[in-house]
Amino acid sequence: MGSRHALLVLAACVINGCARYAGPTRAITFYGADDTRLEGTLVLPSGATSGLPGVVLMHGAEPATRSMAYRMHANVFVERGIAVLVYDKRGAGESAGDHDAATYSQLVEDGIAAVEALRSRSEIDPAKVGLMGASESGWFTPEIAERVGGLAFVINKVGPCLSWRDTNQWEVYNDLLADGVAEESAKSQAQILHRLWSHYIQPDPVERQALEAILDEWTGRPGSILPPRPRDVSAAYVADIAYDPGPYLERVVTPMLYVYGSEDPNVPTSACVDRLGTLRAQGRPVEYHVMQGEGHELGGVGLTGYRFAKGYAELIGAFAARHIRGGGN
Repeated sequence: MGSRHALLVLAACVINGCARYAGPTRAITFYGADDTRLEGTLVLPSGATSGLPGVVLMHGAEPATRSMAYRMHANVFVERGIAVLVYDKRGAGESAGDHDAATYSQLVEDGIAAVEALRSRSEIDPAKVGLMGASESGWFTPEIAERVGGLAFVINKVGPCLSWRDTNQWEVYNDLLADGVAEESAKSQAQILHRLWSHYIQPDPVERQALEAILDEWTGRPGSILPPRPRDVSAAYVADIAYDPGPYLERVVTPMLYVYGSEDPNVPTSACVDRLGTLRAQGRPVEYHVMQGEGHELGGVGLTGYRFAKGYAELIGAFAARHIRGGGN
């Protein structure tokens, strides 16, 4: 998700750097899914060495490392007295594993392991630990929150709150428009892909025949990205494309903040806001904020590297501080 935007930010960070940590650091190693070694950095506020609140930062779809824009996010919290665990995603940086082969199940387990690793540190008050997701990992934070229990807060930067299928239908549509494909063709192709993904999740011979005929019709059309035929898919692929945070959100008890951009081509902001608004009306502790004129990055890339959108750092920092003071759930 958001690969074009992620590569832009990655390039800027490689060239210009993404800020220094705002406090002293400690190297930390922990083990995620399949006992995969994950390397991270614990960033501490200056001064205090025990009883600290903390937050784990998770990743977008890119092969994220600690040297990217996550370092700037870490500083938002450290400057407010909150320790931060930021780690290299599996298969990236100094962490082991294969990024390209990583499944959503593995990424969830890695996130759980990160929370447990932070809670186990002598510097940290385990009752005052939060979690922050970014883009892709925003799918997983509701599940992680439910499974670990007792988190003080969750923040999601452009976190999808719809299913993988619904979210990626929106992303495919916008990617095609960006490539110059006519709107009606882009919409049709995105809808057909959604139908194909649904077939993979719940196979049906009649539907497969119908899809084969549809895909035959599209073969060779200018601007078509549709495959020539349905294919055999693995159980891991099915599990990923079937992922939906909805059941976890319907049971959520952890205070959550979702922050979106009004012009996001990767995550359907309006549909997510509608869903979160319904959950909020039902009494779930979810908040959301839409930053007008912003896209998927909630910021931009300039001569000095990545920058946050105006007011973004203050928004997430204040939310974390407010719920840390409350001591969790």
